[in-house]
Amino acid sequence: MSFPLNPARAILFAGIVLCGCDKPPPAVAPPPPEVVVQAIQPQNTPLSLDIVAELKAFREVELRPRVTGLVTRQSFRPGQKVKEGDLLFVIDPRAYDEAVIEPQAKLAESAAVLARAREDVHRYKPLLPDNAIPRQTYDQAVAFERQNQAVVQARRAFLDKARLDRSFAEVRSPVSGQIGLQKVEVGALATAGQSVLATVSTLDPVIAYFSIPETDYIQFARRHLSPNEKQSLPIELILADASTYNRPGRIDFADRALNPATGTLTLRALFPNPEGLLRPGMNTRVRIVYETAQNALLVPQKSVSEMLGRQFVSVVGADNKVEQRPIRTGARIGELWLVEDGLKAGERVVVEGLQKSKPGSVVRPVPVGQPSPAASAKPAAAPP
Repeated sequence: MSFPLNPARAILFAGIVLCGCDKPPPAVAPPPPEVVVQAIQPQNTPLSLDIVAELKAFREVELRPRVTGLVTRQSFRPGQKVKEGDLLFVIDPRAYDEAVIEPQAKLAESAAVLARAREDVHRYKPLLPDNAIPRQTYDQAVAFERQNQAVVQARRAFLDKARLDRSFAEVRSPVSGQIGLQKVEVGALATAGQSVLATVSTLDPVIAYFSIPETDYIQFARRHLSPNEKQSLPIELILADASTYNRPGRIDFADRALNPATGTLTLRALFPNPEGLLRPGMNTRVRIVYETAQNALLVPQKSVSEMLGRQFVSVVGADNKVEQRPIRTGARIGELWLVEDGLKAGERVVVEGLQKSKPGSVVRPVPVGQPSPAASAKPAAAPP
């Protein structure tokens, strides 16, 4: 049996049906945030200090002339290796050659007078027992001989001085090493004791000067009380390209006192350089390995936060809940901190996503080096 449907009732019935179809679905909780974690495993780690160092030549000598004159000759190529005693520069020697002639002639003159005086003494001496000559004559001859002997010594000294000045006209290398660019050209005037002709450097070995803070020195000294042990500590050289020099060095000098202005102690290390790779002035760092920590726990520096003078890390537990854990750090090793207290082996520390890992929150941990599940999931196909 059919009933006629009122148009108003039909519209109302359709509205009720449509409202029932538009009811929203129940709310879905968002997934936990994704963070990158690293499981802390114990390992034997060498403890070291990285310090900025300045490389210098073992010996660096500036060649300065000891006589004044024009440079007439250069006997080397800039940058070449030279040996001790090699002739490098010649300063015009003519004036010094002339200066040798006069004292040489005077020495010959005084030597002839001395020879005549000695002959007189030898001739008079046998005549004394027979009183053939007066004693005064013999004494005068002896005094005259001694006087001329002193004159000969004085003039010989003048001649030696003139010859020494002549030898200074030839500038020779005082050490074996490498010579730099000439600073006075041939034909220019070189002034005694002032003009720098060139510089010779001994480059094998080279030395590295560096300074350590007082606190590091105290730790260093407490661990190594024996002076011999300090000298034998392994030390490495880190070059500007972050590579490690292939030959270890050794500390051969420590200053007697700390610098009061900076509170640092200056040390010097010696590095062999047979290949000539190291040059003075290079930007380097020295790394002193002073101890090997057994079963050490290391965390990345970026995972450590500091607040009110204390250090914290975010630890993800077995239930994936985040705990903010206070720790005590020790030495810094590259980009890692050595943890002395606050962590145990095997615990997971957040290394990326610290902003999302609030204390007490649940997270989705992803081990370091593994792809993220969210990133690796394939996107759903778009509906036609």
